[in-house]
Amino acid sequence: MPTSLKDLPPELLGDVVSYIEEASTLIRLTLTCKKLHDFIERDGYRVFVHSRFPHHPIPPFWKDAAHALTKLSRAWDRKSLIPRYIEPPQDASRPRPSYPGFRRRGQTMGYQPVIDSYEAWTGSNWTLRRETIAWGAGSDLVLRVNWMGPDIVSKRRRIPPGRGTSVDQHHHDSKWWKISEPYLVNGRDDIMTINLLRDEQKPSSDNEFIVVGRASGGLDLVSVHHRGRWSWKRETRFETGRRSVRSASVSKSDPPLLAACLGDQAIAIYHVMTAGQDPVQPLGKILFNELKSPCRLWSTVFLRHDRLAVSLGPHVEPIRVFDIKPNAIPTEDIRRFSFAESHAGGYVQEQPTTAYPLAPLPASSCPCELEGDLFLSGGFDGTIRNTAAIYSLLPLDRGRFLAGSSQFASISLFNMRTVVDKLCQQNHNLERSLAEKSRNQSSISSHHTGLCHSKPSTRQDPRSRDWTCFLADRRNTKHPRNPREWSSPVYSLSSPSLCSPTFFAGIEDHVIQVDVSSTYDRFPDPIYNPEPKIGGISEEDAIQKWDPHRNVMSVNLYEHDSTNIELMHQARIGERHPGDRIPGWDERWYSGNVARTGQRPESAWIPAKKQLDGPQGHTENE
Repeated sequence: MPTSLKDLPPELLGDVVSYIEEASTLIRLTLTCKKLHDFIERDGYRVFVHSRFPHHPIPPFWKDAAHALTKLSRAWDRKSLIPRYIEPPQDASRPRPSYPGFRRRGQTMGYQPVIDSYEAWTGSNWTLRRETIAWGAGSDLVLRVNWMGPDIVSKRRRIPPGRGTSVDQHHHDSKWWKISEPYLVNGRDDIMTINLLRDEQKPSSDNEFIVVGRASGGLDLVSVHHRGRWSWKRETRFETGRRSVRSASVSKSDPPLLAACLGDQAIAIYHVMTAGQDPVQPLGKILFNELKSPCRLWSTVFLRHDRLAVSLGPHVEPIRVFDIKPNAIPTEDIRRFSFAESHAGGYVQEQPTTAYPLAPLPASSCPCELEGDLFLSGGFDGTIRNTAAIYSLLPLDRGRFLAGSSQFASISLFNMRTVVDKLCQQNHNLERSLAEKSRNQSSISSHHTGLCHSKPSTRQDPRSRDWTCFLADRRNTKHPRNPREWSSPVYSLSSPSLCSPTFFAGIEDHVIQVDVSSTYDRFPDPIYNPEPKIGGISEEDAIQKWDPHRNVMSVNLYEHDSTNIELMHQARIGERHPGDRIPGWDERWYSGNVARTGQRPESAWIPAKKQLDGPQGHTENE
């Protein structure tokens, strides 16, 4: 009979590892004996990743994945945010030709960026990857491609960056494009939607293929060659009837389909990769002729390869769901959703409301059999519980998601981990009961093969409560980049992948990159190319590593607490703030009361009733 861990067979060791919550525990186990070291190096990290981070689309670099994903989850819990503005260098765009009688129209407000991003692994280890982000800056298209990995670091030490390229503080090689067409006018031809094709959807990984929709009715597939400075090409033009393209989504099917909102009452379905047609005619259209002004379509998104969700409003049923097939475009929806208000006495009141963004939940945040049927919606229904609309949504892993507000440049993190763990626990129990029944049966029905294999977390962490962060540098009050940036909506949110420690937020006239990592962590995610340090990290080391150009923002944040609310401030990297650090938070956070008095008095916590309501809009989990 086994008396210690090293005596257990491999299948039982794997079951033990599936309940471990920290990668550091695995590292300690490898130091105990040779048998456990060999098992963990061979199978332990893989079991750990599959149990704690199920359904993540990652390559089989299990040791680095366990380290990076654990660091990322801990950084979200500790609110370790490093925000900074990003913008292309001056030589990223070709000089615009001038034409007689042509004048670009001036604008009284900044552009509203729409963003898409993704990343792909390009080598044989965790750090070798290519990260791509594209956004619309008025009528211009901005594209950045980041190449990461130790090979890039050694190359850049030998070869200086060329025109249109830059090297960031982590030695990532960045190449920029800013595509400006001469006859496009800001305010008339603004980019309203952007979709980057993933590597498995495009014919060549050396090119970026981008679907661009404009307010003036243009809908094009554009390609940009990685190695060419100005080599971009319009591959395909889609027929829209010159109706404004408000939103578009590309499916994950093969071949991919494109769904675009045309005007206020129509959605057109196209084949993305179509040769020999110019312009490409739609396969069919979904018409909403029953909509009356001011009701109109707002957004559309593919929940899975054959299911499409549409948001509209104001309407009593602002969300519609359709099943899409290339050879049979539907005319009727399969499901409608309404935001009904329940009152005393069982009275249900349905009021017209508007749903804006839609976002499908990733497989890591929902049971397998619900993938494609569980999604988020954000909107504004005008009831007193709302102070702002939700303009953007970004699902994260393990039941978290970000919501961008319509004011104060604020993003809110909401945690559905309790609900997700409950669903996973139910599926886990069902799977175990089915396994027990199968001992007396020869087979199991095939419809049970998609159950979730995630083990629920046994730890109730108080740091997992929701919060709201204001993405404006409050220290730069004299010369802000944009006077309206403090009150700007967050128009879009995007992250390259569930494994990426970076997300992007689009506010008026700017795009903000937020790295989720601690500046004083000696062993951060390997993609940051950390340099080994003996002992702790000093303030000078943190500045050199994370903020050499002193362009990292200092933002404010508060937690959603039913009884107490306190606004926390973020110190600049390398600066010491007065008072003790907040337990469970990143080292840069401190209380506003500490900043004024140098200590945390008992009266530092102000009752929530005396606070101004935060910019939290109506977010529904469908």
